Amino acid sequence: MKNSLLSYSIKLFVISYLFSITSFLIAQEDVTTVQEDVTAAPDIGDEIGGLEKPIISEEYVLMPGDKILITITGATNYTYRTGITYEGKVTVSIPVTSVPTAQGVYIPKYDIVDAIPIHNLSLKAARDSLKNVFSTYFRNIDINLTLIGMRRFTVFVAGEVKSPGMVSAWPVDRVSTIIKKAKETTTLGTRSKIELRRNGEIHMIVNLEEFEKTGSKSFNPYVKDGDLVYVPKMDKSVIVRGAVFGKRGYELRVAQLTASRERTSEGIYELLEGEKILDLIDKAGGLTPWADAKNIYVKRNMNKIMVDYDYANNDEGSEENIFLEDGDVVVVPSVNAIVYVQGQVVSPGSFTYQPNLRPSDYIGLAGGPQQDAYLAGAYVQRGKKRIPAKKDPIIEEGDRIYVPRQIFKFWQDYVQIGAVVASLLISYLTLTAQ
Repeated sequence: MKNSLLSYSIKLFVISYLFSITSFLIAQEDVTTVQEDVTAAPDIGDEIGGLEKPIISEEYVLMPGDKILITITGATNYTYRTGITYEGKVTVSIPVTSVPTAQGVYIPKYDIVDAIPIHNLSLKAARDSLKNVFSTYFRNIDINLTLIGMRRFTVFVAGEVKSPGMVSAWPVDRVSTIIKKAKETTTLGTRSKIELRRNGEIHMIVNLEEFEKTGSKSFNPYVKDGDLVYVPKMDKSVIVRGAVFGKRGYELRVAQLTASRERTSEGIYELLEGEKILDLIDKAGGLTPWADAKNIYVKRNMNKIMVDYDYANNDEGSEENIFLEDGDVVVVPSVNAIVYVQGQVVSPGSFTYQPNLRPSDYIGLAGGPQQDAYLAGAYVQRGKKRIPAKKDPIIEEGDRIYVPRQIFKFWQDYVQIGAVVASLLISYLTLTAQ
């Protein structure tokens, strides 16, 4: 009987010991898991490309998928981690019992007693709401919420972007980040009237031009779950080409006079109401060091409007800082822009571009026409366009002036041809006479 009682006591002790050890290990595993989550939280910033600043509890809005650490301190102290459910709720867990370990340490066991909605609440508002709930179970306590994992969600991008569709976003992503994930706007896409649509309505008009100009984040808001970013086409636009740094496409060319590599650009830029030439040059990245600031001009239909940039820049209210119109082309020449003169001229070659000169002027710079030059057939090659030179149009940088040879030049050519024919005839008669 005693042996049976002793054997039963030993078995009971072993079972209790194993249960205590198991509970201790489970508790340690839970604590370790929490610590790993908290430690891993900074890695979130690496995955999303870096946080602008630490999360502010008054600003961050909780939604399904977020993970939080709930800490209760005061008369009762314990911590547990949980997440926002798909219904937007968070579980309320309280210790209902405790299990002693072999070392005499009591490990609390938790039960979920409730689940309350906290979606669309800031971290601070959610903390206050949870404090009211926990106060029904405990007295003299305080509650703290720590964000240990941010959710990922989908934002839709449509309109004038290079890769429309769905993109994955974080709560700390702004509209500019979403546009970047969609491979940026197309050539015709606006950057000042981007629509941020939320719940089927226009929530805000986003102005990335103003954001890039001023740095004010109010023009570049955060996105939320299910938002639609729509990029319309520009209402009005202006082409800026030449010696500007360019925010669209650009190329490097070798300067004819200096042999240095120069950056030239051509791009379409949005024209807003009341914008002037200084505004558009600024949008195009500003002038390069080799820009000819005194000979900038605007092509408007068939007209050419000269602009003294330095004067306009010193006095933005001056007439030199002209208002631009839809379809204008702003041309910024380089100080060593080239015009080519080829064909029947005394000294063909390249010549430094000078504003307002005409083909006759450049032919004069090339030493004038040769005797056999056919001036009536001279033309200007501008890209793929051939312009007759007989009306003496104003030359632009990069133009090629070609003066062809005259096929017959009045009596001189006829005399030369007649002399050749007579010589051949005499030779023929001489041979036949023999």
